[in-house]
Amino acid sequence: MNTATIDEYIKRVALFEGLNREEVAKIFAKGMTMNVSAGEHIFLQGTVGNQMYVVLGGKLGVFDGKKCIAELRTGDMFGEMALVNKEPRSATVTAINESRLFVLSESTFERLLSKRAAIKILLNIVRTLSHRLKDANKRLIS
Repeated sequence: MNTATIDEYIKRVALFEGLNREEVAKIFAKGMTMNVSAGEHIFLQGTVGNQMYVVLGGKLGVFDGKKCIAELRTGDMFGEMALVNKEPRSATVTAINESRLFVLSESTFERLLSKRAAIKILLNIVRTLSHRLKDANKRLIS
């Protein structure tokens, strides 16, 4: 992966905030990318997983049953709770159109990252979860 692409991901992907090029390049070298077709499920509500995902392109829907509760676009991450706890997935994620994803498994996360990078990524995950909780609370109050 070229440095311009890595720099773009550092700017657009909250998961990589505060990491340098070398750390992000190492993450991409050890992780996996996947292309998904429109209508393809990434994971189903109620299943247990150990992978998180970053949207590199496309659009996905987050569904609670049949109701779409959120849309994910380039730069968004999802499934990160699988790296934090072992509870069943709280929603189904389905590609709305053809999409490209970066997949980071728990085992890859644990073995490839330096302590500094792991702490940065965990803080980025916590920030994302905090923003989601804040947004959900605003919706409940409104």
